[in-house]
Amino acid sequence: MLRFHRSALLFGVGFMTVGLLLAGCAKPPTEEINAAQATIDSVKALPDVQTYGMDQVRAAETALAAVRQQVTEKKYKEAREALPNVVSTARGAVTAAAGAKEAARVAAEQAIADARAAIQEAEGKIPQAPKTGKGAIRDIRALRADVDSAKVDLAAAEAANGTMDYATASAKARDAVSKAHAVTQTVNDALAMRARR
Repeated sequence: MLRFHRSALLFGVGFMTVGLLLAGCAKPPTEEINAAQATIDSVKALPDVQTYGMDQVRAAETALAAVRQQVTEKKYKEAREALPNVVSTARGAVTAAAGAKEAARVAAEQAIADARAAIQEAEGKIPQAPKTGKGAIRDIRALRADVDSAKVDLAAAEAANGTMDYATASAKARDAVSKAHAVTQTVNDALAMRARR
């Protein structure tokens, strides 16, 4: 009788434990979802993430939306299992942003270096421009104005680089390169034409 009572008691405790576990699984993971949303919001507020890491933030938001859909469908277990991935994706935006920012810095500095070299080359070409005869460039002042405009773009690129606005720095440096190359090409074409006579 005692053995039966003990077995019944153990069975009852086991049944209650399973019941509690099932009850836990039967509840939506509201707190965990709120915590995941808070993580996304805090990461999203970081300036570097806003500039360089929003793709990863959007991926985390999409994953959280899928979790919310699972909760709507009462798939609480699946929702709970997916939440750690939401949080790690959101946190990964910080690392991704840091890497993207560094890549943008390197690209901006290279673009500025390219602009300096292009301007120097263009300035060196202007004195070689033929002023008379076949291929003569009638308006040397226009070439100099284009080089001056390239220098203005370069100065803007350097200023943007100094404030860590690497996208603007790269864009302005590319504008400078384009203007300087156009001057060099114009002089080279004129010299080639003169050489053919």
